[in-house]
Amino acid sequence: MKFKETIGDLRRRQIAGQIYQPLRTFAELCEELGELERVVRGKLRSHGAPKPKLVHRSNGAGQRSYYDPKEFKAWWVANK
Repeated sequence: MKFKETIGDLRRRQIAGQIYQPLRTFAELCEELGELERVVRGKLRSHGAPKPKLVHRSNGAGQRSYYDPKEFKAWWVANK
């Protein structure tokens, strides 16, 4: 399998600070915050709430949203 990115490209991204942090699912973030999912889901309806960075939809199994944990936690602290 041939990779699209070379080791040099990866290193340049590391130096530039463009290495991406892992995303978290909604359930994982609720667990980290120590809040019930229904409480957090209610606050997500407000204006300025963070949007998911990635949404995975599977046939018949619903969808799973992934959020940036730093952005989500900063929003949660500001709106608590």
